[in-house]
Order: sequence, then structure tokens, then C-alpha cells
Amino acid sequence: LTVYFKDLRRQLPGAPAFLRELELALGVPPSAGLSAFVNAPGSGLSLHHDRFDQLLFQIRGRKVFRHLPNRYVEHPSVQFTPFASAPPEWGQSYRHGFPRSTQPLLEQALESVELEPGSVIFLPGGLWHTTAEQPDRALSLVVPVRAPSRLDVALNSIRYYAAQSPDWRQSAYGGWSRDPELAAGEQQTFARLFSDLGERMTHLPTEDAFAALSVDAFTKGSLTEYPQGARFARFIKLPNSSATFEEDSALGKLRCVVRSGAFHRPPVETVLAFEAQARVVVEWILQSDRAFSSKELCDRFDDFRIDELLNLLDGLAQAALIRPLPAIEWDGEKES
Repeated sequence: LTVYFKDLRRQLPGAPAFLRELELALGVPPSAGLSAFVNAPGSGLSLHHDRFDQLLFQIRGRKVFRHLPNRYVEHPSVQFTPFASAPPEWGQSYRHGFPRSTQPLLEQALESVELEPGSVIFLPGGLWHTTAEQPDRALSLVVPVRAPSRLDVALNSIRYYAAQSPDWRQSAYGGWSRDPELAAGEQQTFARLFSDLGERMTHLPTEDAFAALSVDAFTKGSLTEYPQGARFARFIKLPNSSATFEEDSALGKLRCVVRSGAFHRPPVETVLAFEAQARVVVEWILQSDRAFSSKELCDRFDDFRIDELLNLLDGLAQAALIRPLPAIEWDGEKES
């Protein structure tokens, strides 16, 4: 029997701080998890490899860990074992060759290491390994770092950028038609747009692509913290969010109560504290009905320092009154 505890971050008080320090050291967004395996004697996992890099900490009992370099593929984008069905994306990684069964793998010399309490082992993504037939009862903690790939960063950036274009948002009617002329027309349109997009991508700021991935995760709820330090050029006020103001004599500041129904959570209230003069900026944002740029805001309210306005936008975005548009403006087309 092997028991798997998928997510222990909230169960261990020291876990969140440790994982955040690890993420900062690796230069990745919040993507490290904490899991546990409990093994009975004779149990364990059959030969497989994971997608992401991991650290394994042996807590109790001995664990025999056998592993083998992956000579088929570098940095596979999937978890895989020949025992199970292949994931949908499997062919892209294994197009140059793959093991037909576990037998070719087991015929190779697997390196064996015995882990004792206090042992730590690094498992790079793609490393073949097995923990089958354990000698003792064992408890292991595993820290997987599910860092986004470069392809993840690129595809997310393209989506945020191209989704501004009505041509790209248009349904691809005809592309699968049995009528060759209809299918050819849609496919030619796609080829023209794709060529234009490729040229446009060469001019996109690289740093925007990484910032866009963080704000996307925050918007969808897979990231609980707003990406601090990321600066965005444009924002849009969320139509289902509102704000009211209260004087706070104890703080000597203006309390701004934001009521938001963010995409990933039920309506909540977030209290922000501002200097009283910032109210005019927030009220202008509340009246906005289109996207606006941070430059536009700085030009309109030139009595404020730029860093003050940017910090204000950060706070309002974290409270889900506004949302960043994490890509440069799509130009060359006008909406009707």
C-alpha cells in the first residue's frame, strides 16, 4: 500500500515560507508544492518519470530509490510510464524514440541509493525512477517545482496579445468544411493572420511575457498573491467591482473599501488605506468605461509622483477593482 498526500502546504506551518524562499532562489513564480508518500513494506511506485523537478526528503524509515537517466528525451513535457496510457502531449516529446515497455528500461543498470531519515535527493524532470518493493515502512516529503516552461510563457503572451484583435477572435467558420473552396479560404485567412502575428511578436517586450503569466495565474486563482513589482502599462476597471470611501481619523488616511467579484472567487471586501488626495484618482477610475494606460493617468494627474500612481494601481489591481492588460496595445485595426 502506498498512500499519497497531494497538498500539505497548509498543514505544515513552516511550509509556505520555505517554499517561497525556494521559489525566490530559483527565480520562478509561486509554483512549488509539498506532498507526501507513505509506504508499507513491499509497496512503492513502478518505473516512471515525472515532468517537473523535485526534491525528496526522507522523514521516517528507509527507502530504496532506483533511478536511470532518460536517454530518449530531454525535458519531457509530460509524466510518463509505459505501464499506463500515453498523455495527449506525449508524442511531441517522444517523437524520436520511446520504450515499448518497461523491459528495455529494466534491462539497463539502474543505480540504487538507500535513503535514511534526513536524506535528501534531487529528481530532475524526466528521470526514470522506481520505489517499488520497499523494505520498511517509510514516510517521504516531496517538493515538486512546477515552474512554467518557456512554451507556457510564450503561448500565454500570444493569447493576451492576439485576443485584442477582432480578426483573431472571429470564429474560424469554414476551416473544416468538406467544400475545398470554403476550407481553402479560411485557411488562407489564417495563414495571413499567422504571418502577421509572427512579425508582430518580434516587437513584443520580453518582460511583458513573464509578467503576463503571473497576472494570469492571479486572475484565475492558481496564484494567491498579486505579482508584486510587476509594472503594467494598461488596466481596465472590472464592471462587477465597486469602491466606497471612509475617513479614518486613527490612521489619518482615507479607507477605500473595494467590493469585488473577481473571476476566481465570490464577492469579497478588501480595505485599502490611501492619502485623502488619492480619492480623485480612484473616482476617475470608477467612472472609466474603457481600458486606460498608466501614462494616461500620470498625464491627467500630474500633481502625483509616478511611483505613487503606480503603487495605487497595484493596490487596486490586487483588490480586483481593476485588472491589468498584460500586453502592449494591438494596433492597425479599429473596433466598430
